[in-house]
Amino acid sequence: MSRDEDLLSYVREQANLMDQDISWVGPERSYDEGYWVADRDSYEPVIHSRVVTGLEILRQYAGEGSHWYKRAADAYGTYSDARSPAATARQVAEVLRAWVSQVEAGFTEILGARARAEVEAVSTDVMGQVRRLVEDPDAHPAAAIVLCGAALETALRATADARNLSLSAKQRPSLSAYSQLLRTADLFTRQDVKDVEQCGGLRNSAAHGHFDDLSRERAGLMEQQTNLLLRKLSDLATVGGEPE
Repeated sequence: MSRDEDLLSYVREQANLMDQDISWVGPERSYDEGYWVADRDSYEPVIHSRVVTGLEILRQYAGEGSHWYKRAADAYGTYSDARSPAATARQVAEVLRAWVSQVEAGFTEILGARARAEVEAVSTDVMGQVRRLVEDPDAHPAAAIVLCGAALETALRATADARNLSLSAKQRPSLSAYSQLLRTADLFTRQDVKDVEQCGGLRNSAAHGHFDDLSRERAGLMEQQTNLLLRKLSDLATVGGEPE
């Protein structure tokens, strides 16, 4: 089962959990309306916590600006004082189920899924080419180093896009610019930025023909460092991380 399938299965479980410990009370008279209620008053805090969990799922994986999150937040915020937690739980559960159905049908997507797929593609396809170049005795180390830099920049850009981060109009896209952008957002550590800068330095040497600075050993080390950074970027592209 893929990571996205795991997530959707988890969301379904949370929606089903919201249906527990609540019951529908039918109208006593024809002109009254029925309502949802907790099976016991003591269950209301638990039901409330399930609603909060559902809201957080939609915020992280549908997006805070999405129609899905706004509808669920509206049910929780605007009407929570006037409606029981059970009624709110039912509405949020249905929003969760509708979102899962739309993802599965291909009409909407999990926030960050496209970026993560892009990161994973360079991690396998491009880095596979890098490995072959490093092992090829006839290939110049500059080839592997330039390809490593391209893979890393693609992953940095995709991760920034997934996090709704963008460079200013004055900034030129580069390894350094993207790593600083992630650092400003507290997604990268100082060591992460330093590691990217080291990779960028090697790539610049290769791109400008400073071959005396390069060796097969340095190309191999850059490959290892790039793979480590790509693993972290794949996790960062999964907005909100994995569900517990």
